[in-house]
Amino acid sequence: MLVTSFLAWIDRAGPPERAEAADMLARAYLDGSLGEESPEAAEAALTIVLDDSAKIVRRALACAFADHWQAPRHIVLALAVDHPDVAAPLLARSPVLQEADLIDLAQHAEPKALIAIALRPLVTERMAHAIVMRADRDSCLALAGNPHAEIADGDLLAIAVRFGKDGAMRDSLLDRGHVPPAVRHQLMIALSESLEAFAGEGGFLAAEKNRRLVEEALQQGTIAIAAQARDDLPQFVRHLREQQKLTPGLLLRSVLGGDVALLTEALADLTGMNSGRVAGLMRGRSDATLAALFRRAGLPTFLEQPLIAALRAAQALDAPEAEGGLSLPVIRAAQSACLSLEGGEEVRLLALLRRYEAEAARLQSRRMAEDLRQQAQADFAQLTLAASALPAIAAPGDDEPVIDLAEVAAVVPEPDNDSDREPAPDLRTVIEDWKRERDARLRAMFDRPVEAANTRVAVPEWELRRHVA
Repeated sequence: MLVTSFLAWIDRAGPPERAEAADMLARAYLDGSLGEESPEAAEAALTIVLDDSAKIVRRALACAFADHWQAPRHIVLALAVDHPDVAAPLLARSPVLQEADLIDLAQHAEPKALIAIALRPLVTERMAHAIVMRADRDSCLALAGNPHAEIADGDLLAIAVRFGKDGAMRDSLLDRGHVPPAVRHQLMIALSESLEAFAGEGGFLAAEKNRRLVEEALQQGTIAIAAQARDDLPQFVRHLREQQKLTPGLLLRSVLGGDVALLTEALADLTGMNSGRVAGLMRGRSDATLAALFRRAGLPTFLEQPLIAALRAAQALDAPEAEGGLSLPVIRAAQSACLSLEGGEEVRLLALLRRYEAEAARLQSRRMAEDLRQQAQADFAQLTLAASALPAIAAPGDDEPVIDLAEVAAVVPEPDNDSDREPAPDLRTVIEDWKRERDARLRAMFDRPVEAANTRVAVPEWELRRHVA
């Protein structure tokens, strides 16, 4: 009777009533509470709802089927290609829709429906790739912010390349559990380009100085990313080479900070040799072997001797500088190797090393000042009384007598009444007393009377001023 009543009544009801009836029939179908009527009859009746002109009715049916495996597949697929407001609940949650269905739907879905797919509890790499290929900003943002989405490194990099200048996209990508170094590097480049444009258009810096500061910041950031790459360092070096960011200046800058890992992987990538063999050659004591290795990698000839000297000094350090910093001993070793060189490139290299030396000296001074400040704060903290010691000092011990304040108050005499106290002198009285004392001193000094302050003084004025002062 339920299906028959539904079919007989649905044409006369309004959209809200039809939506409620469709929801009721769908839940009765899922619960198996159709009575004597068959599930096939219920499916046929619900299929009619697919042609309802009111979107609210079709959405009610989609919401009823969104979380259930038992939902009729043909109805779910029909609703999944409906208006995004109707399809969104099914695209976001329906277990009936499999990976192949969702990949096919993602290729043609509207942006709102694409966002629903990106927010599913489980998004496979192939589904994520289909979403990324649509190059829709909002759906990619939803995908990047979904912690349950499996996104390949190449797709993460594609998102970073397309939308790296978007602050919300950068935050979503960086908040993910594992972000490949290449993606972090691309996000850094996008941010640096935005900052460079802002500083240049605002007139805050000259164009040449602005560009140089950005390039130095990019080099320092790239070295810091490489230092944290670990197992991903070979892939990161390959990415830098493909993006033409693996420059001799970057390799020299990394060694000047005491880190030889980036140079090792770069030489292995550029020469086609195994990284372990390259590391062994770098640990050797033959400078000629290193020079031949540098030439095979295509490094400039004028850079060979300074780079070898810096490499030897870096290998002697206990640990590299943190966060892409610079090491003074390594820089000075490279400078010493430059003194025997001649030519324009060598002069520019020496000027660069001197600038790095000044930067490293400033950094070292700041660190020393910070260490001294922390030591001073620690010494001051030791001189102050800890708060935890105050109760121990204030509280009496078990063997100390406790003073009864009531008994002490009984012994203390009562203060005198206000009427017995001598009144406090006012300012006029104090001045009069001072004048009398002054006149008495002057009489004793000159043995003659002195007139009042408002009359002519009997003694010379200069003499009076000298004695009073």
